[in-house]
Amino acid sequence: MEIGINDQQRYYNDYWSDHSYRLNGHEIIRLAKILQGIACVVETIGKTELKICDLGCGRGWLSNELSKFGPVVGVDLSETGIAAAKERWPSVDFRVADITQWRPDETFDLVVSSEVVEHVPDQSGFSNTIRYLLREGGYLILTTPNGKVKKAWDKGGHGAQLVEQWLSPKELRSLFSDVTPIMYCTFMYDFAYHGIFRITSAPKLLRLISMPGIMPFYNAARNIMNMGLYQIIVGRYKLLC
Repeated sequence: MEIGINDQQRYYNDYWSDHSYRLNGHEIIRLAKILQGIACVVETIGKTELKICDLGCGRGWLSNELSKFGPVVGVDLSETGIAAAKERWPSVDFRVADITQWRPDETFDLVVSSEVVEHVPDQSGFSNTIRYLLREGGYLILTTPNGKVKKAWDKGGHGAQLVEQWLSPKELRSLFSDVTPIMYCTFMYDFAYHGIFRITSAPKLLRLISMPGIMPFYNAARNIMNMGLYQIIVGRYKLLC
C-alpha cells in the first residue's frame, strides 16, 4: 500500500509530540561519527564555517549541534517537531517541508541527514533534493541503518517506524552514485546476538579480544565485511561538466 505524504506527516506529528530531547546511546555514537565526517570536510576544503542543511531534522537536536560550524537550516515534514525545535533552539532556522520536493532559493556547502533516507518512500526524490540543495561541488554527510544486517536487528524485537526501507551498502552507493566518498564505514558491531552475531559478538570472544588490545583490528575486519548496524558516507558531489 502506498503511504502518502499526509499519512507520513500525521505519523511524525504524533511521533515527535512526546519525544525526549535527551540523546540516547545510539544518537551519541552517530553524532561522534558525524563530527568525524565534518572534520574530514573541513580538512578537505580548508574552510571552518559552513552553510549547512540538516535534512529531516526531526526534533532538531542535530541542527543545534551543527550550528557550531556555521548557519544551519533544519527541515522536516513534522509541524510538531519543527514547532518544538524552534522553541528550544530559536537561533536555528527551522522549516516545515516535504524533503523530497523542497526547492528553496538557496544552496548549501554541506547537507547532513541522519537516519532519514530509510524512512522515505521516495528515496530517489530524497537524493534529488540533496543534489539540488548543494552548491557546485558541495558535500554530503549521511548516516543510515545497514540493510545487510536488518534481519538480525529485527529479531531483537525493536520497534519500527511507518516506513522502513533499509539500504544495503551497495544500494546506498547506487543511490548516491554521483558522490565521491572521502569517508565510508559501517559501525556499532555488537548490537545483536542472532545468527552469525552469536559468534562475532559472543561476550567471551569480545573479552578475549579486548585483553590483548586487538579490538581495533577486529572492528576493522568487521567493517570490511559491512557488519555494523549503521553506515556513514561522507563525500563530495561530482562537479558538473
